[in-house]
Amino acid sequence: MDSGSTAGRRAAIVPGLFGADPLEYGRAVADVARTDAELMHLDVMDGCFVPDISFGLKAVQSVRKAFGRRLDVHLQVERPQEHLDGLTRAGVDLVSVHAESTPHIARLLRDLESSGVAAGVVLNPGTPVSAVEEVAHLVEQVVVMAVNPGTSDFLDYTVGKIRRLRADLDARGLGHIRIAADGGVTAERVALLRDAGADRLIVASALFKDPAGVEPTYRSLCAAASGA
Repeated sequence: MDSGSTAGRRAAIVPGLFGADPLEYGRAVADVARTDAELMHLDVMDGCFVPDISFGLKAVQSVRKAFGRRLDVHLQVERPQEHLDGLTRAGVDLVSVHAESTPHIARLLRDLESSGVAAGVVLNPGTPVSAVEEVAHLVEQVVVMAVNPGTSDFLDYTVGKIRRLRADLDARGLGHIRIAADGGVTAERVALLRDAGADRLIVASALFKDPAGVEPTYRSLCAAASGA
């Protein structure tokens, strides 16, 4: 993908289920299934790498049965290698691993490839773009955290980070690799992140907690992300 001019590019809206009311997760999955979203994002958190604890393997399996399109699992855990087999058996399509969570990120990405699962790598706000330089060719997406995991404060400087990453990937002939922005993505920030070079915008609270409802809000966000 040529990003010589990032203004006007399209970006996909990716619903992040963790933004829904925990008492309404089943309904939220059904709501997303009624949209044309190609991916749904699941945050798997262990209470150690980040303060929260979220979806475990049984929850992932249940979502897999209820949602017929691609599932994108974001591992926010220590010892991510211990989760790969279960997620592979559950039939997830894409697993993104934090570069900060393991000294063996290349091995984990290769293990995912061998299992037939697409791989991603995630960068915390304080982790430089150079951390993915040696493994970018192994992944479908690089996820740039726009908040510190476990918090909700959007960090403006991550927009420039996305822009630098997009330019670097394109310069290396890796323009096909998607950049996903995660954290604090709102309707007001969609165009900003899209024009910086993000191809995927992971939207959680701004989607599920909008009083308009999931389907109308999703359509509105898609319109903002279309670059039209």
